[in-house]
Amino acid sequence: MRRRRKKDEQHDQERWLITYSDLITLLLVFFIVLYSMSEVKNDKFNALVQSLKTSFYGDSIVNQSDNPPTTQADIPKVPVANKDDKHDQDDEKQLDALYKKVKTYIDKNHLEGEIELRNLQRGVQITLKEQILFGLGKADIKEKADPILDSMGGILNSVSNPIVVEGHTDNNPIKYSTEFKSNWELAAKRAENVMLYLVNHDNIKESRMRYTSYGEYHPEVKNDTPTHQAMNRRVNIVILRDNDSSTSN
Repeated sequence: MRRRRKKDEQHDQERWLITYSDLITLLLVFFIVLYSMSEVKNDKFNALVQSLKTSFYGDSIVNQSDNPPTTQADIPKVPVANKDDKHDQDDEKQLDALYKKVKTYIDKNHLEGEIELRNLQRGVQITLKEQILFGLGKADIKEKADPILDSMGGILNSVSNPIVVEGHTDNNPIKYSTEFKSNWELAAKRAENVMLYLVNHDNIKESRMRYTSYGEYHPEVKNDTPTHQAMNRRVNIVILRDNDSSTSN
């Protein structure tokens, strides 16, 4: 009896080893689950959660969580386009269309020698040479230039961008003119007359328009030959981009 009692007592004392081993096993499983959570993708993680819920709580709990309530974090965020970016894109498309219209007009009427077209950072620039608009040292617009300005005015009315008209001359001093004392004044009057023509004959809004004179101080090329001087005598019509800083002047 004593031997049997000792064996039973020894067996009872060793039962904690079973509990301890179960605890170690559960901890091992727990850390494996944590590691899996850090590595697997969302779909695998969700499958693992559902499997664990089924194991510990049964199907009833799982079924209740099949369609979890939607939270704000679950709703995908749709990027909203910046209003300024959209405006700039629309403005760019309109100016591109205007550029193509002017280019088509120049090519159709064989005006490549009298009109130049450029798409610059500040806007679309239409350069009208002196010989198509004015007499030498004069600011009155030639009658033969009226159809050209009318066509340009119609194209300019297809957009609402601000417009600046710029007058340029060569460096030859004005000696015999009683109307103008300097090239600066001559260029200013030429730019003003072109602007007023577009406003009065082509109904371009005055609020869009302004003119400026550069005189002889912004030449296209050096004034070293008569040909180069003729290139510098010009009027630029610049359709500005809405985001151009010069529109604030």
